[in-house]
Amino acid sequence: NGIPDTEMPGQWYTAREIWQVVAFVRTLGAIAPQKIDGDPFRGESLYANKGGCARCHTVNGRGGALGPDLTDIGARRSVSFLRASLLDPEAEVPDGFMQIRLIRHDGRPITAIRIAEDAFSIQVRDLSGEFRSFFKSELTQVVKEPGKSPMPSYNGVFSSSELDDLTSFLFSLKGTR
Repeated sequence: NGIPDTEMPGQWYTAREIWQVVAFVRTLGAIAPQKIDGDPFRGESLYANKGGCARCHTVNGRGGALGPDLTDIGARRSVSFLRASLLDPEAEVPDGFMQIRLIRHDGRPITAIRIAEDAFSIQVRDLSGEFRSFFKSELTQVVKEPGKSPMPSYNGVFSSSELDDLTSFLFSLKGTR
């Protein structure tokens, strides 16, 4: 019905035209089908074992909480993006996963991912996955490291065929719809 007294028009479209607009909008951002080499079943094993990915990432509610949830990563990212992220994870660090270094008054450093921050406190998840909260008065330094990631590069860790398998597994993760 639109919004009265605004530029949002009322009923200007027929029912057929509305469904045509809906169909068009649903195509926006859709990823065209991609051919991918690799075996997703072998990739799942590499993810869980050799790669140690589940220590930091969650898939379907299982795994660590340090890195982004990957449950639907295959629906959100292309094959080339996934492979590139495995080889150079600092090329594009997701929003909400800024790495920081905290220096406590006793000189001990803590490297972590920032969860929340205000003028007086900061909440982080340290690299062991533990949630921690500090008053800023307990710290001598808070160093933000945008573009840094605790995720290692898997360049040289996996063979080319293993990278294909792992990428295939990640691309198969479409979440639940």
